[in-house]
Amino acid sequence: MMDLDNFKPVNDRHGHLEGDKVLVHVAQTLEANSRQSNVVARYGGDEFSILMPECTAEQAEILAERLRATVSADPSLSPYGITASFGIAAFPMHGTTPEEILRVADAGMYLAKHEAGNGVRVASTHTETTKENWEQELVKAYLGVAVKRMFATGPETFDQYLKRFREGAVETGPSLMETVTSLAFAIDAKDHYTQGHSQTVSRLAAQIGREIGMPESEIEELRLAGILHDVGKIGVPETVLNKPALLTAEEYEVMKSHAVMGWRILEPLRAKPVDRIRWMVRHHHEHFDGTGYPDGLQGEAIPLGARILTIVDSYDTMVSQRAYKIGRTVPEALAELERCKGTQFDASLVEAFVRSLDAAGVDADGELQKAN
Repeated sequence: MMDLDNFKPVNDRHGHLEGDKVLVHVAQTLEANSRQSNVVARYGGDEFSILMPECTAEQAEILAERLRATVSADPSLSPYGITASFGIAAFPMHGTTPEEILRVADAGMYLAKHEAGNGVRVASTHTETTKENWEQELVKAYLGVAVKRMFATGPETFDQYLKRFREGAVETGPSLMETVTSLAFAIDAKDHYTQGHSQTVSRLAAQIGREIGMPESEIEELRLAGILHDVGKIGVPETVLNKPALLTAEEYEVMKSHAVMGWRILEPLRAKPVDRIRWMVRHHHEHFDGTGYPDGLQGEAIPLGARILTIVDSYDTMVSQRAYKIGRTVPEALAELERCKGTQFDASLVEAFVRSLDAAGVDADGELQKAN
């Protein structure tokens, strides 16, 4: 996997037509300098993928380094400051499925970008790195790149984030949790159709928690789980995540992977409360009748927090506008929750949710009623 460094300013300063010319030139450069048996393809945005059959990870690294140097020294790209970051994965060393291999290559690419770009990363070349340290490093890299893209026009803002992430690299616990939480906000902000979704899920989940008398400490866990429930979407390609139409069956399977991916991202956070949050994240798409995913859990085998998240996540999705649908009214959404009681949702928790909305003074338009 390859991602161009410093590409966004080309579009911002010179226009998309000039950006298109850069992408075409990069594609031609990659193809001209790859083996005839290789397949070079644009993966999305300013990302490219290179499939290298019958090639070892070591050989792939040599090729990637040659391509990196070629792009860096290209006189047509130098005026724009364009370089490239590469990540490499090989079968079966890094995975047994295309999805696993792609994810490792993508992770290496993000790590290379996070380390100032213009580099090549292969997971296996860092044998001194433990699994826990690797995942912590990866989370920080994902967030660093996400924030850099979000604040591309404000380098001072990004530098402050980057300084904090690098300081946190030698720390544990809270600093990593802060990083993961920020990652969740970064994901939430990537698409204007879902902006604020995690915060809304967090708030509504806490409402249910208070309604059913959960201890305050557990409500706080629930609140944080609401923020983090979609953090695994960092592993979903943007072509799927931001598709302005209904997903195909294959794309839906890719989207479904975000629950387990989020669970894995939170794995380095070993504290017991965080472990409970991890399982809420993994199971927030389980259905009460056992027809959900990823594990097909049923009834009270689904963690209480996950059963709550399922309700409020579905509710907010229904009432929100999307590229491919018009949002439902609050009464319509509540009627759908009522219809799916006992199948998709825990009936007692749906009733608690409705009571919590009444207690909060939410009217038929979904707005808080003003006090007299």
